[in-house]
Amino acid sequence: MAYDLLSFTSFADFIEYLDNQISQLKSKIDYLEKKYEALKSKAEKVRKLETLLSKLVGEQIRSINEVDFMGIRVVVSARALDELVAVEETLAALKDTLAALTRVREVIASLVKETEIEKGGLSLLVQTVNGIPVKLLFKESETP
Repeated sequence: MAYDLLSFTSFADFIEYLDNQISQLKSKIDYLEKKYEALKSKAEKVRKLETLLSKLVGEQIRSINEVDFMGIRVVVSARALDELVAVEETLAALKDTLAALTRVREVIASLVKETEIEKGGLSLLVQTVNGIPVKLLFKESETP
């Protein structure tokens, strides 16, 4: 888990930050979904070929092309299937992060609307875990 602290002078700044993060994630997801569709057809062809060869040979064809090197999975001669799995895993994680950030943005917008906190002289310190806000600390605005 990666912890971080972000400081904002107002809720408007925090909401703008969230909007930018959400926009960047949507762009990444769009890009990866297009890549996924292109890889999917290639990977399906490889799967069919492997299945056919396995039937002809009479045994499961397995190639050892992935090794664990000091905690990092290294794939040698990556196939479309290997890349497809990496894209699937990444897409799932990005979509989870997008959903979490969208929920946080809704909560913050609701909090601002209900409390009219923006009129107060408070600034924010936001603790994040893996880029997702998990704690808001309200503090008196600091004067320079």
